Amino acid sequence: MMRSLLRLVSLISILIFASVVLAEDDQDTMPYIQSSAFNAPLLEGWENQSGDDFVQFHDAEAHATIRSALVEIGEPVAAAGSDLRRTFGIELGEPIYQDKVNLADGTWNVLVYEPDAVASASVMARRAGSQSVVISFVESDPEARILMLTIAQSGDARADAGTEIDLALSLLTSNNATDLVETTALSLPSGEWTGVVGDGFFAMGMVFGNDSYLALGEGDTENLPNLADAYNRTVLGFFVTPDNSAYLALALTASFAILALLILSFFWRSRNIQKDLELIESLNQTDN
Repeated sequence: MMRSLLRLVSLISILIFASVVLAEDDQDTMPYIQSSAFNAPLLEGWENQSGDDFVQFHDAEAHATIRSALVEIGEPVAAAGSDLRRTFGIELGEPIYQDKVNLADGTWNVLVYEPDAVASASVMARRAGSQSVVISFVESDPEARILMLTIAQSGDARADAGTEIDLALSLLTSNNATDLVETTALSLPSGEWTGVVGDGFFAMGMVFGNDSYLALGEGDTENLPNLADAYNRTVLGFFVTPDNSAYLALALTASFAILALLILSFFWRSRNIQKDLELIESLNQTDN
């Protein structure tokens, strides 16, 4: 009986250990980097400047930084301003573009800032409990002007972002549809993009759900596809890490409690059986 009990306990222990190891292996194979509070896609080819509570990548050639952070401010616009000032030391002023989009994980504030003639900051920010998630693209390339934004599609959903590209160009640049030279299709890891090339500018758009994800570039726009792909993979792939430690502790406690009860029941049954045997032997001796 004791051997069977030990085998059962050993089997359950091995199963628990194997499940933990497999979960860790699955997590390690994901192309994500994990902070203390959230996960964000790992951007290969970018310099990883991440810390314990933020994820940050830098492309020196493009003078660009993509940052994801959970800020201890409940108002998203204020949180975005605070994080950008603290991290990059820039005074933002009023955004040159501000709107909201409803995505699968909540309502995001879309903000674009141009604090000076060289730098720009494109931001997505939303409330997360008493905090705010801030995902930002900051560039300071003197040879290029790069802006990222997300616009909800107007009217019925379409297969391309042409209307939103035209809207963004009219709002944020001096270009419009009449300046177009050609339209190209781009297949990137983040999705299928439409590229609009004009005299001195390059605009890109991708449709995901009911929204258009856009990238606008003026000047030297050679890096625009790589930058647009990296930023939008971050926006679409970001997720707050669920805190399941309480459930794990509860499950482990319940498992070991069941094991303890099972062991006690074996001992209790063994003791009762021993008493029954003693009684039978006593009766047998009396009869003799």
